[in-house]
Amino acid sequence: MYTTALRSLLADSLSLPEEKIADLVGSSNYQGISDDALKDEDSAGWVMELDQPIRAQWVERIRWIRLIDRFAENELLCKKNSIFQSFLVGWQRLVLTGNVETGCAYYELLTKMQLCWFEQTDQPSMQLSLTAWKRYVRAIAHYHTADLVIHTMAEYEQMLTDLGGSFFQVLPFLSETHHQAASYFGMLDQFYNHLRDLREDAEQGICNLPSELLERFGVSRDEILQQQAMKNPGYHKMMQFWLQKYLPELRCKARQLLAAEDLHPSWQVLCHWSLYRYQRIDRVFRNCQFDYTQFSQVYWRQVRADLPMMLNQVRHHPEPVLPLKFSPHGIPASSTHSQLNSQLMRLEQAVYAA
Repeated sequence: MYTTALRSLLADSLSLPEEKIADLVGSSNYQGISDDALKDEDSAGWVMELDQPIRAQWVERIRWIRLIDRFAENELLCKKNSIFQSFLVGWQRLVLTGNVETGCAYYELLTKMQLCWFEQTDQPSMQLSLTAWKRYVRAIAHYHTADLVIHTMAEYEQMLTDLGGSFFQVLPFLSETHHQAASYFGMLDQFYNHLRDLREDAEQGICNLPSELLERFGVSRDEILQQQAMKNPGYHKMMQFWLQKYLPELRCKARQLLAAEDLHPSWQVLCHWSLYRYQRIDRVFRNCQFDYTQFSQVYWRQVRADLPMMLNQVRHHPEPVLPLKFSPHGIPASSTHSQLNSQLMRLEQAVYAA
C-alpha cells in the first residue's frame, strides 16, 4: 500500500483531467451547505474516464441529483429563495400530465427528464428508475427542513433508504435484477456521507444521528451541534457501537451488489471506487479518534493526494473490474466478483479488528 509520502510523490507525476465531473454537474451552483466540487470528485471522479456515450448518461443523472440537492439546500439556508419549490411545481405537473409547460422554470431540465422517463414507458428498468427518482425528490423535500430531528433507529434507516437507496437506483445502466442491491449499496454510501459531514452539518445546526442512539450513550444533540461531544466519554462509546455494530449490518447487505456477476462495467468501477472511499473515511475517522472537528482537514488533504493515482488506475486498467485497493499491485484483473467479495470481507475484518 502506498505510504502518504509515496502517494504524494506519485500525485506530482500524474495529472487530473482538465474537465472534471464537478464542472458538469453543478457542484458549486447556488448557495448550499458547502461547495460540493471536491465531494463530487471524491465520489464520482471516475465517471470522466468512461467512454463518452456511457459517461454522458452518468453525468446527466448525477447532475439531476446534484441540482435538486443544491436547490433544497439553497432554500434551507436562504429562506427568501424558492428555487426548489419552483422545480417541484414543474416536476409535479410533468408527473400528472406527462408534459412540460412551455416557459416554466427549469424547462430544459424537465424536458430532459421527460425524454428519459416519460417517452420510454415500455422499459421496466426505466420505470423502476422513475419510481426511485420520485421517492428521492420527496425525500429531499422532507429531509431538507429546519430543525429536523431523527428520533429512532428505524427512522434513520428509512432516511438512508429514501436518500442513498433511491439515489443509487436512479443511476443509469442498472438492471431490474440489481435494483434492490443498488439500494442497499446506496444506504451504505449515505451512512459514510453522514459520517464524513458530521462537522459540516453541525455548523449548520444539522444532526442526523438518531435521538435513540444519542440517548442510549448519554450524548446530547446540543453537544454534537456545538462540537463539544468529544469531551463526553459516552460519545466515544457511541461511535464504537456505530462503526462496529451498526455499520457491519449495512455492509453485509451492500455486498449483494458486489456478488453480482453480470453487473454493468461502469457499476463495477463505481463499487470498487466507492469501497476505497469508504475505507478512507473509516481510516481517517478512526485515526482522528472519532474527532469530527479535526476529520475534515485530514480527510480532504488525503483525497487530494489520492485522486491522481486513483484516476490513473481507472484510465489505464485493461479490464472492466477495478482493483479493490488502489495500490501498485491491487487485485488481479482476472478476479471474479465472488473472489472480490471474499477479499472485501477479509479486508473488513482486518480494518475493524484494528
